[in-house]
Amino acid sequence: MDADERDLSPDEAFSLLGNDTRIRIIQTLWEADEPLSFSELHNRVGMRDSGQFNYHLNQLVGLFVRQKNGKYELPFAGFRVIGAILSGTYTQRAESTTYELDSLCVKCETRLEAEYDEEVVSVCCPACDEQRSEFGFPPGAFEDREVTELPRTFERWLRNVFSMMADGVCLNCSGRTTKSLVTESKYFEQEAEVGVEFVCERCNDHGFGSIGSYILQHPAVVAFHYEHGVNLRQQSAWELEWLIENESRIISDDPLLVELDGDELTVTVDDTLNIEINEL
Repeated sequence: MDADERDLSPDEAFSLLGNDTRIRIIQTLWEADEPLSFSELHNRVGMRDSGQFNYHLNQLVGLFVRQKNGKYELPFAGFRVIGAILSGTYTQRAESTTYELDSLCVKCETRLEAEYDEEVVSVCCPACDEQRSEFGFPPGAFEDREVTELPRTFERWLRNVFSMMADGVCLNCSGRTTKSLVTESKYFEQEAEVGVEFVCERCNDHGFGSIGSYILQHPAVVAFHYEHGVNLRQQSAWELEWLIENESRIISDDPLLVELDGDELTVTVDDTLNIEINEL
């Protein structure tokens, strides 16, 4: 069987999940955490009609369920279904609310706030009325988390999404992302003079960040902070003054070349987003 024969159209694949028995089969295999025989799986799902159960199970085998050595288990696609269920992206709508963060505004020292509405987190300073970040966040991530955990959860989610897109991987569809240094964007209203834009070649998902956000995970930048007593794995990025101020400047228009100064570090980013570090 060649690849074309194995592939399903999106409507065929999603139609396989449009049945509560099939969803229970996938959830049961996930909860078991080990391969199950037909009889074990049948008993745990709790469906009386063996013929109907066998029909629904066979509909899943090959894509969402794998049969191996006479037993059934979840392949990658099955685990992705479980992930989608638990994340709540398609099944939950979290309540709109506002959280006070531990981080202080670098300009006025007011506590920052994170507003959650329609699955989007917006971090801003209520006193300065300035937005710091805005990003999508799945409703299921709130489950089993204390309110005190959310600020770090928000930030780590944002930084990891940004890192994946910068590395060329789309979080939405796993497609290839392109990155570019831009002075304007059709997707975002920019506060900064210049920034970094990511666009997925496949699903067109997009992201935008400042130059500072882009260089934040560069080994030399991480080491520079650590040598100065700042652990970037613990320090909130929203409290890094140089990052918030984003004092980058264009030093060449053609090709586009941008420079960002710290107290003892100068970072230059060219139009291909190569980074050059110069310690003073």
